[in-house]
Amino acid sequence: MRSWMSYFATILQRGPLLLLMTIGLTGGLLVGCSSSGTETRTTEEPEMAEEELSSGLQGVKQALAEDPTDTDAHLRKAQLLRIKADSTMEAARYAMLHRRAWEAESTALAVDSDLREDVQEQRRNAYTLEMRRGEKAYNQGSKDEKEASFEQAVGHFDAAATTLRDSARPSLNEAYARLQVGQKSEVIPVLEEYVQRADAAGAARAYRILGQLYVSNSQYETATKLLDQATSQYPDDNELQALRLNAYNRAGDVDEAVAVYREQIERKPKRATYRYNYGALLLQARRYGPAIEQLRQAVDLQPDNAEGQYNLGAAYLNAALARDDSIAALKKNPASRADTTMSVDEQIGQLAGRRDSLLEKSIPPLERARGVVEQDQVLQRPGDDEIRRDACRALLVAYVKTDRPGRAAKVQDCTDFARR
Repeated sequence: MRSWMSYFATILQRGPLLLLMTIGLTGGLLVGCSSSGTETRTTEEPEMAEEELSSGLQGVKQALAEDPTDTDAHLRKAQLLRIKADSTMEAARYAMLHRRAWEAESTALAVDSDLREDVQEQRRNAYTLEMRRGEKAYNQGSKDEKEASFEQAVGHFDAAATTLRDSARPSLNEAYARLQVGQKSEVIPVLEEYVQRADAAGAARAYRILGQLYVSNSQYETATKLLDQATSQYPDDNELQALRLNAYNRAGDVDEAVAVYREQIERKPKRATYRYNYGALLLQARRYGPAIEQLRQAVDLQPDNAEGQYNLGAAYLNAALARDDSIAALKKNPASRADTTMSVDEQIGQLAGRRDSLLEKSIPPLERARGVVEQDQVLQRPGDDEIRRDACRALLVAYVKTDRPGRAAKVQDCTDFARR
């Protein structure tokens, strides 16, 4: 039986109920109506013939070589570079050409600040066009499920962000498009920049995605620092709070995670999920007394939580098993007894009594856990079969240890243990 309990100790922490690892990683753009028309670039129909474009760029180059302060040449260069971008399908090169166009306009402004209004109008027009193209490409990708459309959207949104650098919207849209083609690493710097410029709602949204990306990339320390900052700014954002708890859990920093959970429970003591997660963490740390307290309150708040009922029963069962270990240690080394005012036999008797009480207390929540997942087979959730199996295994141990052979025989079939 002891080997069974060792097995249970590895599965009692069924994981916090944080179904957040895909939230925000796909979703709608920060746009209005989807665009229509033929704004999406193609290689077949460039706006200027290649020879004419090359000749124009060469002329600008010569003009600037003769006079680097020629603002007309700088502005013409920006216009030609944006036209040249339409001849490429590669997102990085597309955005790079728009970046060079922005630099050419900035050089013109440095020479003559009176051009600011004209340059801003040119940039606003380019920005609007790129946002429309990005929307169209993204929507097309969502429709036909082709990565090429999302990759085009990346280029357009990157170009828009480069063109009007005080606008936050294209950066988040670019992040969504990159996520659609699996570019998780590339998304991180985009979002890091975005959260510095976004409004409150947008920044909170970006923090959620960024936090999830850090966790999924095993950057736990970075994730916890980011989410500490995010939750201090948005303390009422439940998803950010849950992500923060998850990050500390995944980081394996038990002491810090316990502190964070305790803080959350102090803020919202009636939140069953927080109680459950805290109890599951304490159970994993083999702090059975506090784990029982939290899990008991969790199931009081949410009695139909099968995982909560299971972990409560498992906490009692593991606590009972810990008493068995203490009894065995005392028998092996009587001098190790903690209370020298009691005899070894008295201490063993006391431990045995507590063990038996814990075993009895383990049975009702384990039976409830089994009952919750069995009461409606039609509406089963993912993981219910595993909860039922684990509850049956734990019940088998509890029934045997409390001398209930009849009940033990009845749960044998649902344990998946081979009969011997």
